[in-house]
Amino acid sequence: MTAVSSLHANLDWAAIAARFEALYTPAVCDVLDHYGLRHQFMDPGLVALDADTKITGPAFTILGAPDGNLDTSTRMGPRVIDSFEPHVVAVYDTSGETHTGVWGELWSAGAQRMGCVGAIVDGGIRDTALIKAIGFPIFHRFRSPADAVGRFTVIDHQTPITVGGVRVHPGDYIFGDQDGVVVIPRDLTLEILEKAETVKSTEDDIRVAIGQGGKLIDLYKKHGRF
Repeated sequence: MTAVSSLHANLDWAAIAARFEALYTPAVCDVLDHYGLRHQFMDPGLVALDADTKITGPAFTILGAPDGNLDTSTRMGPRVIDSFEPHVVAVYDTSGETHTGVWGELWSAGAQRMGCVGAIVDGGIRDTALIKAIGFPIFHRFRSPADAVGRFTVIDHQTPITVGGVRVHPGDYIFGDQDGVVVIPRDLTLEILEKAETVKSTEDDIRVAIGQGGKLIDLYKKHGRF
């Protein structure tokens, strides 16, 4: 089963995504810290192709590795892209490869056609202008013109991976924005979402009070921010 079909298949994933999009990753990260989950944010070397990008959805994990095989008939990658379900975020562990554009415009278009809402690629992308042109949200580590054929291949999918220093399981919830990417354990998705909404509401109250002349230290104490 894929990330969506195996996790609360009756949930309205579009509505959940909309609720996350109204938040910001620091609020979610604060809640994860409160749960003792202090290492759920990916390292800052992963950046959005467009600064205002937001990506939210259950993880569809992909694992790849360097491979010099030139026989394209054996390549798994396109078949994996065609197996995506709506609302998933592709999360790609490239085993630390540092030279190849492992994800490009055609993969973006194929993923988008299947309903994938974005990708987190712990490695290189290519066809940057074309990815931007179709509006596919993506976080990546670097850019390269080099094709994956004869350099790199997908070796597995829907398996636990490590991306940006964080362990990601299929169905874990991915939320990325201008401040970075956080990973929410799948079974805590709704609970973390509700608590992060409470954090945002509290911070909204503090913002209003600051605008009315309130002192930050007093407001922090009042709202339990210490």
